[in-house]
Amino acid sequence: MNSNLNEDDILILLNDVNIEENEFSNVELNEIEKKKICKNIISKVKPKKSKSKRSFIAAAVILLISIPILISQKNVLANIIEKLTVISGIGEVKVSSDKPKILKNSIKQDNITLANMYVDNSKIIVTLTIEPEELKSSYYTIKDDHDNSYELHRSDNLALLPDNNIGSYRAEYYGKVKKANSYTLSIVDNDKKFTKATFKLKNSDFKEAPEAKILYTATNGITTLNVTSLKREGNILKVDYYFTDTLPDFKFKRIDKVNYRTFEESREWRFKEPIDTKLINNNSIEDSYIIISDEYNNAVCGHSNTNYLDQENESLFDLSKLTGKKLKLTVPNVIYHVQNNPMDKNNDFKLKLDLPKSGKSILNKTGEYKGIKYKIISIERLSDNSIELIYDYDNSNAKLETWDIFFYGINMGENSSNIIRAYNNNIKHTLKLDNVIGDKLLLNDIMISFSSVGPFEIDLDPSTIK
Repeated sequence: MNSNLNEDDILILLNDVNIEENEFSNVELNEIEKKKICKNIISKVKPKKSKSKRSFIAAAVILLISIPILISQKNVLANIIEKLTVISGIGEVKVSSDKPKILKNSIKQDNITLANMYVDNSKIIVTLTIEPEELKSSYYTIKDDHDNSYELHRSDNLALLPDNNIGSYRAEYYGKVKKANSYTLSIVDNDKKFTKATFKLKNSDFKEAPEAKILYTATNGITTLNVTSLKREGNILKVDYYFTDTLPDFKFKRIDKVNYRTFEESREWRFKEPIDTKLINNNSIEDSYIIISDEYNNAVCGHSNTNYLDQENESLFDLSKLTGKKLKLTVPNVIYHVQNNPMDKNNDFKLKLDLPKSGKSILNKTGEYKGIKYKIISIERLSDNSIELIYDYDNSNAKLETWDIFFYGINMGENSSNIIRAYNNNIKHTLKLDNVIGDKLLLNDIMISFSSVGPFEIDLDPSTIK
């Protein structure tokens, strides 16, 4: 029997198997338990499958539960059956296959609006707005009708301009979530002296979350723009989307938002539309935005919803500003900011440099962090506790262009300082430490900004706009 199954083979084979969630646990499995699980899963294969097919499924299951990885067997299967999608008022979510649910409508109580709530067997996500914004985070707790309790962790204010007196928040719980018929969300103030709001939610307040689907994609081979929904209300077109990529697993990764404020804020800033596409096509690779243009080179920018709750995955466009009929959605570049975790005992970045007792040393030392290449050109001692680095980055990959790198060391002291500036097409970085620097310099923190270069373009079919 050929056991060289790739990921697609395994996904196709396991698609024929109905696996109950409670068949797995988070505890490690011994060999006897693994065989028992294999037997239990294989017995669920539809009878019409041939013996040969059943053998392939057995190989797939054995492979899945035998690979020595750092996550549980349950999580391996969970990752296979989860799909990314965008849910209005929530944003990007990994939707499970157990028919997750969301609120039918937002609910307002005094100065707090519960915008949406997502529930499946592994997470609860709540989004809400509070007027005025919270200066100190409240406590968010959900209890179900079986007296199970879940503590949610609240995000910082998602609003771009906090002085608009609105706090937009996302509160999340990740872990085992038991099935229930009703939920009570309690919001208690930071001092635990009083309850700000209590939302009692019944099954009838929820509906099944939409299926994960993709209408359009555009890719450069590294980053992919996935459009999941196009909805028009009057002149306003709402586009839902998310980005995926094949980049390495960075400890920290953030993608720049592509919207240009809300419609109201844009008017306050005297931003006028439409824009001539010729004026924006030559923008820097450090710029990130999303536009819809027509055949007459008119373009309108994507704007955020006034509640800011899913600004990373939702853009609003005013189509009344366009005169043409052929519409094109464009994201010129996708901007990434990545970093290692210098506090982790398994920190995957360390750069050791020899420091001269005085003057400058020419190093021309090349290095690489997860495919991103750099070159330390020179190091100079300015004083007992200050040095100057000159370095550059390698942009030989036309699809990924680095435009900023920052090195640091966590042992440099609380009062250390950094000054970075351009210097002869390179980067000059001056570091001043709290203590005297010896003959060695250890840099164990790296922050990088780069662009995944497009354009990511999609011709919009009017029949997909509802």
